[in-house]
Amino acid sequence: MQGVSYPALRSVLEHIKANCRLPLSARCPKISRIEKSIPLRVDKICFMENGVRINDVKYEVCLEYPKLAPIPSWPIYISVPKHPLTLRLYNYKSDRSIEKKFSRNYIGVEIATRKIVEYLLGGRNHFRVQCLTIFNDGYETMQYLFGLSIMKVSVLKNWKSGLPEFHPLVERSPLKELHFEASHPTDFENPIVRTAEKIIIRDYEYHEPDLWLETHRNLPNKEVIIDTVIEGLTDISILDLIEYWKETRKPVGSSLSFHKSKDESYFVFLEKVMERFQGHYVKWKETNAKAVSIKVDSKSEIVVYGYGAFDEYDIVLNMVIKVVAVKSSAEKLRDVVKKLLNYSAFIVLPFVLPFFAVLILIFIVFHS
Repeated sequence: MQGVSYPALRSVLEHIKANCRLPLSARCPKISRIEKSIPLRVDKICFMENGVRINDVKYEVCLEYPKLAPIPSWPIYISVPKHPLTLRLYNYKSDRSIEKKFSRNYIGVEIATRKIVEYLLGGRNHFRVQCLTIFNDGYETMQYLFGLSIMKVSVLKNWKSGLPEFHPLVERSPLKELHFEASHPTDFENPIVRTAEKIIIRDYEYHEPDLWLETHRNLPNKEVIIDTVIEGLTDISILDLIEYWKETRKPVGSSLSFHKSKDESYFVFLEKVMERFQGHYVKWKETNAKAVSIKVDSKSEIVVYGYGAFDEYDIVLNMVIKVVAVKSSAEKLRDVVKKLLNYSAFIVLPFVLPFFAVLILIFIVFHS
């Protein structure tokens, strides 16, 4: 039987899903030699303590603890397994797991983990990852790939306090989305934060509300989401940020959202916005609720609105500040006509349809 040509094999391997491709590479030395030079696309990678999850499969190094020997005498002997380390594969989709003993007796779980991570993900320079997650205890596992691989990442979720150095592994291109905990105001000067299209701040490890305006008003990100209630943050700081956006003409499409305590009134905050900027109330289409519109210039306006949201423990009020384009006169007229047609369709159509039928009949007679 004729073998598969090299170009055909490359094409086939490139389009095989990662969780099928990696075991295939492990079982076939000939494929393994060329597989790492072929671009690999992965939906999800999660680094954790002593393991890594690739899409739906978790590869974890486990230590089999010594068992007491069944000898009813003193001293008690401990039976240590010859190969105490086990590689456990767990499939989240099928809820099934398999285990395999390490043939080598590695000294420590860390060394075995390093070997597994390097074997699966090392030596790859054409590596695209949709979502990369680093858990609190997973940064050390990720470091094993520094200098061995480069990933092009779309979404980065960092569950570790602060922003460690990712550049040896993550390609220096703007992220679509970055989730992180701010450990210090200087985190907002980090290039990986400032170049991301969207940032989600999960928490603040420091308590300096007086510095909030200084660090947040000129963030260049298109979308900033503060997914926590900031203790001590005043409405004056938020209004000053809106003022800064208005004066500097923040680009259309920019937005910042933040949580307010459920005890704070949504309408009281909107009244403060109205009083400060002399805006006007509008009905915001995204929430179908009252919002305040603040004119910036002839091309843009700032809309402030809110809605109820759930955080980890309670219901909170989520406020949004967004720069939108001002509609042209033609667009406004079209909206008015559309509303009129929607409201009057059932009333007007029964009387209008016979009229249109007569017009069509006259047209047919005179053109036949």
